[in-house]
Amino acid sequence: MPEEESEESYEIIPVTPLKKLEHRMERIEQAGTVPQLQSLINQILELIRSNQKIVNDVIQANAELRNELSKLPPKIDDLTTIMKNFISMVEAVGREEISPPGPEMFKPMTEQLQKLVEQNQKLVENNQAVIEQLDSLNRKIRGGTPVSQLLASYPGMKLRREVNQ
Repeated sequence: MPEEESEESYEIIPVTPLKKLEHRMERIEQAGTVPQLQSLINQILELIRSNQKIVNDVIQANAELRNELSKLPPKIDDLTTIMKNFISMVEAVGREEISPPGPEMFKPMTEQLQKLVEQNQKLVENNQAVIEQLDSLNRKIRGGTPVSQLLASYPGMKLRREVNQ
């Protein structure tokens, strides 16, 4: 019988586990290669970097906008004071000069001045409305409203981006 041991031996094994392994190998091969996964990871990382850059740009633009807005109210107050002083001087001069030559002579000038006063009043009201809108925008920014929603709310607003050199 020692000769029989040297002969090939045979064994019966089930085929189902082998078929499962073959099927699993096919799925792994179809899933893609490692370079494709690495490329996908690199694209995701680049997207994250570009999103962070956009966030940083928005933060910088917000800070610049706040600085510019903080300069606006004192300038408007100064302009209003200057206009009130000018109008009071013109009214005082107009009262003194109306009596001797006659009111008809200064009527066109007083009408023009009255129009000027009305226009200035409208300008002050419009400036006040702008300040209120800017305050509203500032509250929305501080409240965490997304920038895309803010820009959609103010379609005429253009953001100025400074290029650092």
